[in-house]
Amino acid sequence: MAETPALPSLLSYRLSTQDATFIYGESQSGPLHIGSIALFEGQLDFNAMLGHFDERMHLVPRYRQRLIGVPLNLAHAMMEDDPEYSLDNHVHLHQLPDGMSEADALTEMMRSYQKPLDRKHPLWELHTYHNLTGNRTALLWKVHHCLVDGVSGVELTKVMYDFRAEPEDIPQPPEPWVPAQPSSQVRRFGEAVRDRIQAAVSSTINAAVEAIEDPVWVAERARQVGVASRLMADLATRRIVATPWNATPVSQDRIVAWTSQPFAEFRAIRSAFGGSVNDVVLAILAESAARYLQHHGYPVEGQDLRIGCPVNVRHKEEKTSLGNRVSMMFPTSPAAPMDIVERLKLICEETERIKAAGSAQALETLLQLSDAIPPSMIAPAGLAATTLLDVAGRLAKWADWKPRPDGFGLPAFGINFVATNVPGVQVPLYVNGHVCLDMVPLVPLGANLGYAVAIFSYYRSLYFGMTADPRVMPDVALMKAFVDDAFAELKRRCVGHSAEKARHEPPQARARRPLEAAPALDAKS
Repeated sequence: MAETPALPSLLSYRLSTQDATFIYGESQSGPLHIGSIALFEGQLDFNAMLGHFDERMHLVPRYRQRLIGVPLNLAHAMMEDDPEYSLDNHVHLHQLPDGMSEADALTEMMRSYQKPLDRKHPLWELHTYHNLTGNRTALLWKVHHCLVDGVSGVELTKVMYDFRAEPEDIPQPPEPWVPAQPSSQVRRFGEAVRDRIQAAVSSTINAAVEAIEDPVWVAERARQVGVASRLMADLATRRIVATPWNATPVSQDRIVAWTSQPFAEFRAIRSAFGGSVNDVVLAILAESAARYLQHHGYPVEGQDLRIGCPVNVRHKEEKTSLGNRVSMMFPTSPAAPMDIVERLKLICEETERIKAAGSAQALETLLQLSDAIPPSMIAPAGLAATTLLDVAGRLAKWADWKPRPDGFGLPAFGINFVATNVPGVQVPLYVNGHVCLDMVPLVPLGANLGYAVAIFSYYRSLYFGMTADPRVMPDVALMKAFVDDAFAELKRRCVGHSAEKARHEPPQARARRPLEAAPALDAKS
């Protein structure tokens, strides 16, 4: 596996503030792990698969480390070697009943996905499902968000899978792995005191040096904090459309629907109407949500949808680093159904406005200031908030409360749903010679966000994984149908636009046009 770089070997390390946020914000009803369902051709031999992953574990050292708290939450938690690490604690085999449909199989898989990870062990699991229709095997990954974000998760995928059907040579460690001795409470307390003092002194000195040496940069940071503060105030005060999936805190239950389309067709739509592939994705998701709301009788005229979109802010040298390096942008779009091309144009204008304002970079600067907030304050506040959300979610489920257009719901502020678009790999992946046919991305839900979408590119296709709480969106398959319809409309309009453009080209221009510039869409589709 020469083309796969080994990830850096790590001993114990402390979570960053952004990574630790996914620990403080996690609840029983809102577990904060991400993952995927990879559908493989044929039946993977379970023991051979165990060997495949076991020989790669030294390339991902944090997969053998567990979460260790710090006394009094004086600093963020540590990740240390798990002295009881065993692959058997993380990899599980499930046998699906004969004749089970794919929809029912996905429901069964989500029962494993919805459970929080066990913090006594390294924070990941792999569930294998045999007997899937079509002679396929499903691999369900769960990895805690404090370890990876979408981009770093892809880097792990490149390590754990093969790029060829033939078995690849794996670089072997120089010596067998022996877990480091666990640190004592006294040592963790002392290191936390040291780290807090060092961070405070370093922050003060750096701020003073920057103020003297680069006052322009300091002024720019102050401007960014102002931009981010206004953005957060807008999120808290500007109302958005009321939806069923935002009407109540979520329960722990999860369902998923997925669809995929050729990536080339998204590029063709982008070329025809402008913007980026991500703009095309957001237009499709916004339009499908608008149609879903109208279908269920929710008032949408004059209302806005707001989508939370994670933005990768890694620098070039951080490309293969794990952990979380993300900011957010929050594009808005009309909540009423509209012409899909007009929707795309509005989304393009909105994202261009957000980029010109530097909102994502400004929010990153504001998030960096959170490093100054002591974990001893963040942890209790997070525990209180997540406990209340858990209680509210359980009460709503116990009462069998279902959202209705004319019923009570939580005030509509903030965002309606998260849509995270992660660039994947554009070549097929393998395990023990079995090719991965499809890769369905999964995202967490929490608070009053009962619907979210992960978008992932794999082997020339773009995959949409739509995760929902069935109590507030039992018909996530209907949302998937609206996504397919919106894409099909854009595709037809793209073909018509390309044909119309070709008709108005002078004959000499058509003669000069290279073959590869022809529309990438099939006009018959």
